[in-house]
Amino acid sequence: MTRINMFSLIGCLLYLLHFAYATLIMNEIVGPDSVESGSTDELILDCDFEANGEEDVVLKWFYNGMEDQIYQWIALNKNAYAMGSLKDLIDPTYKVSDDPNSMMRALRFKDVDSALSGNYTCKVDTADEVKWLTKQVIVYSPATSFQIFLFGVEDQFQGDEVVLCEATNISPRPDFSLHVSGSNGSLDDLELFNPIREEIPNEDDSYNVSIRISFNSSYLEPGTTKFSCLLSIPGTNYSDTRSMEHFVENGSNRIASVVLLGCTLMFSLLLTM
Repeated sequence: MTRINMFSLIGCLLYLLHFAYATLIMNEIVGPDSVESGSTDELILDCDFEANGEEDVVLKWFYNGMEDQIYQWIALNKNAYAMGSLKDLIDPTYKVSDDPNSMMRALRFKDVDSALSGNYTCKVDTADEVKWLTKQVIVYSPATSFQIFLFGVEDQFQGDEVVLCEATNISPRPDFSLHVSGSNGSLDDLELFNPIREEIPNEDDSYNVSIRISFNSSYLEPGTTKFSCLLSIPGTNYSDTRSMEHFVENGSNRIASVVLLGCTLMFSLLLTM
């Protein structure tokens, strides 16, 4: 075997050994799934990966797809760079560790508000492989006001009543529902009450939502009827409830009350004559 062939064989074996031991492992993006706006001074998303024996490692972060690149770090360099739509919110000097192969892999946001909600993709390029991970983060704002009301309607059907649930300035778009339970604890079908739902988006991407139903107490079961409003934000652990009870007398008791009231009024009139 010639010397040239020997060197070629050695070079081939070294390449195969490098390929066998060079591995890129993407573990996870470490960070919260959801966070309340204004509840913390920073938000950190850590792209946990292992590049064993890999060369030319380049880490990139993207926001809501692969077109808006917001961060880049080349492992051979000391500096990272923020860019894209979130450039002014990212701290490019943040180090997650002192390991030169991973110290700049994390995103640190200096302010936490609803503008940060979205999907974050961490992509790692090496000389041999390209891999990535994606994580959704929701930055939410609870409702500034959440109330339930019970009042009468005077301009349409005398004797009818209205239950109104409303929540204001909540972000992102919430799930909002109203439940009615009778005196025996059974749930009534809300659609029987012809609910009127409203959802109004605000300029700051928050929402005002409401549900309104009308009913006549004479059609309810005697006893206590409970009205409950449930408010939640999908993808978060945020939820809230408002409820109130409405007591309906037995039909015979209502008649007796009316008769008693009538007799009292007549007796009062006789005394004034």
